[in-house]
Amino acid sequence: MTTIRTLIWFALAALAMVGAVWLAERPGTVTAEWQGWRLDSSVGALLIGIVILMLLGVGAWMLYRWIVGAPVALLEGWGESRKKRGYRELTQGLAAVAAGDGAEAQRHARRAEQLLGEPPMTLLLSAQAAQLAGDRDGAQRAYTAMLEDDQMAFIGLRGLIAQALREGDQTTALGYAERAFRLRPQTPWVVHTLFDMQAQLGQWRTAQETLDTGVRRKAVTVDKGRNLRALLLLERSREAERDGHPADALELAREAFRLAPDRIPVTRRLAELQLGAGDAKRAIKTLERGWTAAPHPDLAQLYLRASGETDPMKRIAVARRLAGLKPNDIESQLVLAQASLDAGLWGEARRQLETAGGSQPAVRVCRMMADLEERAASEPARVHDWLARAAAAPADCAWRCTACNTQHEAWRAVCASCGAFGTLQWRAPGSAAQLLPPETRAELEFAGTPGTPAQVPLPR
Repeated sequence: MTTIRTLIWFALAALAMVGAVWLAERPGTVTAEWQGWRLDSSVGALLIGIVILMLLGVGAWMLYRWIVGAPVALLEGWGESRKKRGYRELTQGLAAVAAGDGAEAQRHARRAEQLLGEPPMTLLLSAQAAQLAGDRDGAQRAYTAMLEDDQMAFIGLRGLIAQALREGDQTTALGYAERAFRLRPQTPWVVHTLFDMQAQLGQWRTAQETLDTGVRRKAVTVDKGRNLRALLLLERSREAERDGHPADALELAREAFRLAPDRIPVTRRLAELQLGAGDAKRAIKTLERGWTAAPHPDLAQLYLRASGETDPMKRIAVARRLAGLKPNDIESQLVLAQASLDAGLWGEARRQLETAGGSQPAVRVCRMMADLEERAASEPARVHDWLARAAAAPADCAWRCTACNTQHEAWRAVCASCGAFGTLQWRAPGSAAQLLPPETRAELEFAGTPGTPAQVPLPR
């Protein structure tokens, strides 16, 4: 490009030189008379004079434009300088927030607001700085002011949700979450937060509508949506039973089982309703399918109850039938061990317990071994040994929340510790974060940052 420009300039200079030579060879004369004045000149001199006059005219016009536009230019330059300083204050304020210096962040926020004169750009910094400095009222005012700007309203709502949750005002937080959901129903954290709050308040139908929207908007995967929908139907089944609608309760439980037969509470709920309706055969089929997917002691007790057998020896055959569906699972071995204990078959009970315990028997196996030694009239020392081992043995599977790792005595839809819905799983103790997918762990980490709802996400 530079070479082309150079060639163009050379071409223009050559043309000028050729023109000058041509005029010099043909001087000619020009005569002009005006108001008694007479002017005699050559053509070349006349042309040069015209060019000079044109240049003087252009110069005069530019000088006039500069004089007239100087005040405006000065004001624009001053305004541009203010903007630069404002952006610098804004950047330094954000750096102070990142460093955790609330007072410094507030100072920069005030300066940025004065210099920029554009509240939407400085409101977030003001809110974050106030929050960091412990000024709840200041943060509340900043977040509320964001609602007046269409582009900042969503961020303002997020901050207000976090403020309300920290103050324990769930009703206000729910209102803000519903408004944020209307603005951006495709945003995962909005779906997660609103869904959990609705579930915590027992609003099962509205929670289901939120979940369905989240699935349609792809904020929740289809598989997770199916699983959560099943648990919502389970809770609606309980609600229908409390309201005196047993037929509706059974239908809702049946639909929940169709969606998630691998969820232990869903299997148990449907089997209990079927037994209550006098349909033991269907209850047995339900329990067998659920046991194949996820064995659990509660399902074993329901299965023995549904069989109608009361004789201990006959109950062993029932237990064998159930255990045969999942022969290598520890729950199957413990079912056979308990049935053998009840029937007085010490040898069979011991064999099943040794298989279930392996080299490091858990607490439940140790206690059952102690019970076995006591029933078999063994030496008291052996009973005490097994009880001592139980005190130091690995913990058994229990209902533990995959979001906060809190243990619960029985399954419940909403974790009593963190408020997450559907996160209780029957599992051994361990790091809940390690059991979650990377995207869920990232959401859990992000939930604790300033200005964001301290709300656990939907279970993964």
